[in-house]
Amino acid sequence: MKIPLLWLNDYVESKKSPKEIAESFTLLGLMLDKNIDNKVLDLEHRMDRSDWLSIMGCARDLAAFEGLNLKQPEMFTGECKPAPLGQGVEIKVECPELVRRFNTRIFKNIKVQTSPFWLKERLEAYGIPSINNIVDITNFVMVEMGQPMHAQDLSKMEKREIVIRRARVGEELTTLLGQTITLDPECFVLTQNGKATVLGGIVGTPLTAVDESTTEIVLDAGNYDQVNIRKNSRKLKIQNETVLRYDKFLSPKLTEIAIARATKLLLDLAGGECFMNIDYY
Repeated sequence: MKIPLLWLNDYVESKKSPKEIAESFTLLGLMLDKNIDNKVLDLEHRMDRSDWLSIMGCARDLAAFEGLNLKQPEMFTGECKPAPLGQGVEIKVECPELVRRFNTRIFKNIKVQTSPFWLKERLEAYGIPSINNIVDITNFVMVEMGQPMHAQDLSKMEKREIVIRRARVGEELTTLLGQTITLDPECFVLTQNGKATVLGGIVGTPLTAVDESTTEIVLDAGNYDQVNIRKNSRKLKIQNETVLRYDKFLSPKLTEIAIARATKLLLDLAGGECFMNIDYY
């Protein structure tokens, strides 16, 4: 787990040097692999602790260990309105044995643009390139809170639905990186109008990707069977930041925390309005 110290400092202020902070993490069980320019600690994660794959999880343990105050990220505490009639996104789960929770929210009249410097600075220090404010927010919350998230452009959907089902024998999907993979029923996919837009818990596709023309999105935070994702990601040889977190146990409670955090950032940085949508639990 990489810990950019400027990001860690947002939540727990330590007067210790980077070397001393690294020593505290080592005593907690996160051994230092690299100290990158005294700005980023690359910590070796050996335990099945999904919370240590988040900045907040590491900050929480460090604050407790050092007896320091822990600052909480700002959350959206208001109420989202119900989606207008016919404007919601129907959620159908056809493989409930693999989906523990699927939390969704709709955002309208947003503006896709370049992220502010503070957001780009933290993501890039971690090692994730900035794309645009919407995609950056989903990545930021994933690293900050440990919960992967995904945003889809609703105008690119042929049908306002997300059906989560097992893949069909021989079904193909082209990932965001342009890799075409062949699936089988051991995998599960997020689909609309019969077309797979996401390989569940692993990677998305360009079909509904957010770009500069996007004005309306459906945001989701899912909680899935980690054994399924671990096996399929390795079978398909796909390793990324999403898989890193999903192949460990995550609390289903984390989806609503991540949604609240992402909503706050989306309304602040992209404008628009948020609307309630289905929380499959």
